[in-house]
Amino acid sequence: MAKGLIQHITDSLKSYPAKVFLVENNDRFLYRSDVQDAFGAMGIEINHGTSMEQRIIFEMREPDGLLVLLSQDNDNYLEDIKNEAVAIEFCLANYVPSYHIPSLIELDLSILDKLFRNQPLVSLNRKETQEFIEKLKDEATSSEPEYNLAEFIDDLHVLLHEEEINWAVVSRLIAEGISKTIGTPKFEELYDQINKANTVFLETLQTSYPQTKNSSAVKKPRIVSKILDYINFNYREKKIALIVVDGMALWQYELLKNRLPGTKHEEIIYSWLPSITQLSRQAIFRGDIPQTEYRQGPTSEERLWKMYWTEKGCHAFEVAYQHEKIDLSNIVTVSKLAIVFKDLDNKMHGSTDYADLLMLTKNWMDRSKIAQVIEDLLSKRFTVFLTSDHGNIQAKGWRGLQGREKLGTNKSGSRSQRHIEYSEKWLFDEFMENNPDLENSVVKEEQALYFKNDLSFSSNELLVTHGGAHLLEVLVPFIEIKNES
Repeated sequence: MAKGLIQHITDSLKSYPAKVFLVENNDRFLYRSDVQDAFGAMGIEINHGTSMEQRIIFEMREPDGLLVLLSQDNDNYLEDIKNEAVAIEFCLANYVPSYHIPSLIELDLSILDKLFRNQPLVSLNRKETQEFIEKLKDEATSSEPEYNLAEFIDDLHVLLHEEEINWAVVSRLIAEGISKTIGTPKFEELYDQINKANTVFLETLQTSYPQTKNSSAVKKPRIVSKILDYINFNYREKKIALIVVDGMALWQYELLKNRLPGTKHEEIIYSWLPSITQLSRQAIFRGDIPQTEYRQGPTSEERLWKMYWTEKGCHAFEVAYQHEKIDLSNIVTVSKLAIVFKDLDNKMHGSTDYADLLMLTKNWMDRSKIAQVIEDLLSKRFTVFLTSDHGNIQAKGWRGLQGREKLGTNKSGSRSQRHIEYSEKWLFDEFMENNPDLENSVVKEEQALYFKNDLSFSSNELLVTHGGAHLLEVLVPFIEIKNES
């Protein structure tokens, strides 16, 4: 695996027999917000708050993650923290010793990765370091390098064979790969690798998903049903805007993110299963387990959104909901705003494959003016949260439902072609009895079934849809965006 700088540092920390670190960092590299986000994606939380804040973080830390507490004086910590932690000094120079470090300390992480991977055998002075940096920047801007599929396969292989798989890291790698290879000859092979990764994901999903549904939302939401509780706990007294882009997969966010203003903190969370709007978007706005007897639509979502916040003590005039037609001119009294962008999901359902959806996504990013909406919200002192109810998948057609098989299948109201819910148990049983070849391809829940792999209930050779348990549908972005100032 061609490791980057952050991955290398992560591996060095994991080599210690400890989960908590008291770190002195005089060059302040670890104080950078983008660096902390990068470590967060690798399962390492970095905190440089007050001793009280660090105490709370210590008590509420993830049992399987690593915690780095930045401090210049370890005497401030109580004995229980010091007994459990390892005290170390961190210096960027230990990892890139050949360069003039002051010239590196504020560089973009992508450039730092290149410097880390291309270290000279002799030390460079300030001038030589800066000349080398400029050379790398020129190379990066002069031409877009061809995507390295072999490196992707190697990286994916390593990540999937770790003792504890970090699916946030895996999904980011996959999202980047998709966004860089759609419409190229490399995409098909990359997609085959993604489906192999999905087989591993489904194995872990059996145990991780029940835990995720019941997880705490205090530090971060791990599933869409916990988003509102997370916001309420951490931003109850602040102005927040929750933007839900229906059907936005991680690879589509990968295309979008560089267009968005503000400072972004990125998390990967689970959709509800099955990944249909009826359940997953309902779970977002209900802030709880979705109900089966629910009629999906803007009116229902608005009612759930307002009910949640009024029950938390907000006045009615402080809570607002907007669907597609966005108007920010009259939100002076609003402190809890929800916005739903529906059009991207419509484009997804109208796509024949990912190459088609790529073009439509780029068109949507311009026409929706989502970047301008976020910029306007930030200027009005809102903290913005951007998420999706589910992703999407380029699926192959198994076959369409025929004749009697269609009877009683409209219970959920879902547009998905990867999910069926029968109104009667006998209809479900009859369908499964008549189609034993589906047994290993679907998840069965009471009177519903949905695909685990990349098949769909369609006669089309290819289509883009959602509703199953594939990692491309289930792992979705949850982005916190604040004003850069």
